[in-house]
Amino acid sequence: MDTSDNMEETNDSVLGSSPTMVDESQNNFLSEVEENSEKSSSKNSYKVLARKYRPQNFEDLMGQEIMVQTLKNAFKTNRIAHAYILTGVRGIGKTTTARLLARSLNYETETINEPNIEMSGLGKHCQEIMESRHIDVIEMDAASRTGIADIREIIDSVNYSPSSARYKIYIIDEVHMLSKAAFNGLLKTLEEPPPHVKFIFATTEVQKIPLTILSRCQRFDLKRFDHDMIKSLINNVCEKEMVSIEDQIIDLIAKASGGSARDSLSLLDQAIALSNDGNISEEKIRQMLGLSDQNRIIDLYEFISNAEVEKALLEAKDQADTGIDPVNLIESLGDLIHELTRLKVTESNDDNLSLGPEGLNRIKSLKDKTTVKHLSRYWQMILKASSEIKNFSNPLAALEMAIIRMVYISDLPTPDEIIKKIEGNSSELSEKKSPNSELNNSAKSIPAVSVKSVQQEKIIEESSDADPKSFEDIIELVRLNKNIRLQYDLENNVSLVSFEKGKIELNILNSDEKILFTLSNKLQEWTKEKWLVVSSSSEGQKTIKEVRDDDEFETRSLIKEHPIYNKASMEFDNVDIISIEEVPKLSLVDDKINDIDDKVEDK
Repeated sequence: MDTSDNMEETNDSVLGSSPTMVDESQNNFLSEVEENSEKSSSKNSYKVLARKYRPQNFEDLMGQEIMVQTLKNAFKTNRIAHAYILTGVRGIGKTTTARLLARSLNYETETINEPNIEMSGLGKHCQEIMESRHIDVIEMDAASRTGIADIREIIDSVNYSPSSARYKIYIIDEVHMLSKAAFNGLLKTLEEPPPHVKFIFATTEVQKIPLTILSRCQRFDLKRFDHDMIKSLINNVCEKEMVSIEDQIIDLIAKASGGSARDSLSLLDQAIALSNDGNISEEKIRQMLGLSDQNRIIDLYEFISNAEVEKALLEAKDQADTGIDPVNLIESLGDLIHELTRLKVTESNDDNLSLGPEGLNRIKSLKDKTTVKHLSRYWQMILKASSEIKNFSNPLAALEMAIIRMVYISDLPTPDEIIKKIEGNSSELSEKKSPNSELNNSAKSIPAVSVKSVQQEKIIEESSDADPKSFEDIIELVRLNKNIRLQYDLENNVSLVSFEKGKIELNILNSDEKILFTLSNKLQEWTKEKWLVVSSSSEGQKTIKEVRDDDEFETRSLIKEHPIYNKASMEFDNVDIISIEEVPKLSLVDDKINDIDDKVEDK
């Protein structure tokens, strides 16, 4: 024991008497490492504009005045909900708003110790919440944590009080990605959470969230930014970044952002990096965004409208070769069609396409050379072509096929023009024939329309007590009283054997004897008289449906022999008769022919 103790003392004394030599070169090396790390960290500390200029308080939120006013009133009156859901398109500020709401709920300064939406300065917990590192504000990405196990962690932790803040807040982003089991597991806790717990949900697809979840939350729909708001945001950021950009380029960036503040600032960041020398040209920005030159889009439209298919295809291919996405190209063409149509119907002088004076004058001259009907036809084809281009493996081929369709359909006559042309040819043919032959041919081609059925309907409708004279009157009476089932049976499932006043004899084709009982009771109810409806095994007349089918077949045969049908067959490849209906305005039968038909019918 003594020896070992002495040895330890001896060693300690030796170590204490010979201290370690200072290595100056090592210190220099460490200092250089620290300096290099500071330099590298300063180089890599650049924050993109979309993060750098995030709103720091509710006053900075653009276009969300209704939501801000609602929250202000709720905080003042202490009507604070326990769950919120924020919806809107991408980049509209849902996550930022959720963090601002979490800050306001936990806002605390030396003078303020209650929830406050007017945060004039940073509170005790604000910086940590803004940097997503506060222990009582838990942010969860539902896109990567979708299961019931993740929600069970929340359920198990809600009963514990917050560590330092006023409320324990759960921010769940993209909440629509949660599974069905996860939603169900959250229901009870979301409906009656502890008083120290608040939930804030954010989603871009609110329609995918169950109604049971929505009904437990206070919902705020964040509005999409309009064009002027995006331009104002970009101008403010450019001033702070000391960057000079032309208004026309800002218009392009604002339009390409699609109403998203984040997208607009990301595109601005990219545009600044593209033109490092400070000279940001419109041509470079269009190439960066994959947009076409508007003047070339106008050229493409002129080629299409003038049926110059080769030039149109060459222009489309040339733009695609320069890097223009076929989807963007067809959408730009659709924007031009929309602008032309709008100018056509409103006579507005606004430049919604950033065309400039020269381009605006060009499309103003184009609007006088076309009609709204042709522009509407182009619009429908572009809508269809846009989805085809997106879904097809070769987008350029789909674009070229769309252009070819538009070229060949540009000079195709509209339906009213076809009718006028056919009617004109029919009148020319009729002038070459004698009056007698015209009457005979028209009588053969167009079936006679009986006025008796219309008069009979008016009589039955106006009369309080119906008095049917035939089986057809019985069916009409059933129709007017809207007994659809009985009408169907009488037209399709029975054959008339005999008919007389108060007695009807029918052959039931589907063996359903209930038809007789129902018809007898209904006739007594409607006519105030007793009717005997009996079944018969004798072969009766054709059913009403068979008679109508025979008449329709005969009518179709006569129509196919008519000159109008033959002319239509020559104009179009595929012609078929879908339905037959006489329209008095377009009828070729005048009153004299109708009188002749009535006489023939009486005979």
